[in-house]
Amino acid sequence: MSAVHRHLRNQRLRNQRLRTRTCSGAAALLGIAALATGIMSSVAPSAPGPAGSSPAVAPVSATAPADRPNFVFILADDLDQTTSPYWAAMPYTASLIRDRGMTFTNGFAPTPICCPARGTILTGKYGHNTGVLTNSGDVGGWATFAANGNEEKTFARHLHDAGYDTALVGKYMNGIEADPTHVPPGWSEWYGSADNFFYTGYNYALNENGAIVDYGGPENPANYSTDVVAAKSTDFIRRAAAGDEPFFLYAASTAPHLPLPPAPRHADNPFADDAAPRTPNFNEPDVSDKPWWLQQSARERSAQVAVVNNQDYQNRMGSLYALDEMVRDIVETLRSVGELDDTYLVFTSDNGYNLGAHRLINKQAPYDESMRVPLVVAGPGIAPGTDNHMVAHIDLAPTFLELAGVGIPADVDGRSLVPLLHGTRPASWRTDLLGQYAGPGVDGQDGIAAEAVAHAAAVYLDIPPWSGLRTERYLYVRWYDLDRSPQIHERELYDLSADSYQLTNLLATPAGRAENAALVADLDTRLNELAACSGATCRS
Repeated sequence: MSAVHRHLRNQRLRNQRLRTRTCSGAAALLGIAALATGIMSSVAPSAPGPAGSSPAVAPVSATAPADRPNFVFILADDLDQTTSPYWAAMPYTASLIRDRGMTFTNGFAPTPICCPARGTILTGKYGHNTGVLTNSGDVGGWATFAANGNEEKTFARHLHDAGYDTALVGKYMNGIEADPTHVPPGWSEWYGSADNFFYTGYNYALNENGAIVDYGGPENPANYSTDVVAAKSTDFIRRAAAGDEPFFLYAASTAPHLPLPPAPRHADNPFADDAAPRTPNFNEPDVSDKPWWLQQSARERSAQVAVVNNQDYQNRMGSLYALDEMVRDIVETLRSVGELDDTYLVFTSDNGYNLGAHRLINKQAPYDESMRVPLVVAGPGIAPGTDNHMVAHIDLAPTFLELAGVGIPADVDGRSLVPLLHGTRPASWRTDLLGQYAGPGVDGQDGIAAEAVAHAAAVYLDIPPWSGLRTERYLYVRWYDLDRSPQIHERELYDLSADSYQLTNLLATPAGRAENAALVADLDTRLNELAACSGATCRS
């Protein structure tokens, strides 16, 4: 779109009425397995459906031409790529983004838990370079992310400094509730969740540009958190489109993170009575080849799976319907204001989810269920298709910056996906990826317990720290690498070509360790390199 065309269109759009925002008072009521009531509205979805970094492009100034692209980044929460049939609950997202863009079939979350994953997305850096490897404590959470200066180095800060209007709506990071009116630098508008009740869908507070606004319960269906994210997202798009600058929207519902129920209108969704999928590694019967911590806690973990897994799965799948409608509303709004053809749409998740795999629920494990995430990108110049290169959260920030014509900082660990989005096969691309998790603190509260909601009846069994190497063929894990008080060091090795569900640890026996000694030595060397990498050394 030319600058003249944009100017004339903007003059027209400035006179349009903006959507009214709704909020109401808060009340405290929570049931972790609560199931909302109502029925989904049925509307048919439209149509079908050299090694190292990319070179940094020249930075642009706030006075750059007005034809720079817009971005809408939609981040799901705990959406697994391997187990749940999520596209069945998200027909709009499938038809409007997946079928019109690039699907990355090998997308990974290097540190598969909320805060580290979101910090990596924002900065393009591995957790050991942001200093955030779990959800709270001295190596985790928002406080550590901010204290390490990361908020000054996010893609939002770089885009904002280059003239973009930027907005975050929804979840930011665990720990932000300690400073609920904080607005990080780089955001033109901020509507971030201010407490963990946002996970429940109701009775939560948002930080709206520095002011706390309370939202009430299900007596007003408009309070449902995903719908509020949708309303504020479309409102921002309308107003941003009426301005003279390109925009970036970060829309982050907590769907399908527990204990979010379906929206009331989706209570009778097709998954309302379904059992969680039974994959070959579901409630793995023989964990004798697994590390001691899993063997020691196997009974308790199986009991937890039996109690919560089916209800959790039903809520997870049901909550995706509102997220899907949010995507529909966003795309329809982009189309109505004439910005759809100039906007990149990116859909992914912060991490995966286990759903009973290896007797685990939640995430943060080195196995595929935790680490693999959906990633689809649609927008200008992207042809529909799939790509099987190994890509990860570290690649998103440099991708946004390159597409926006903004210089990519030299200390970014990831690589821009732009060549892959345009169907180009780079001369080289990564064939392995680092995985990390710092594990719980002394009192066991540094991991998923930081996501707990007051008064929720739930069991949270964390896991110990680990570092790992994921290659095209192997998964290699070293337990307790990142523990400040290591006890027992154990290792796992899986041949993914023969054992895609990670059922047989090749290092569980003396014979297996002897047979794979040379391979393990090579994997150790590479893992040590990546565990200490920074910037360009992470990309080679």
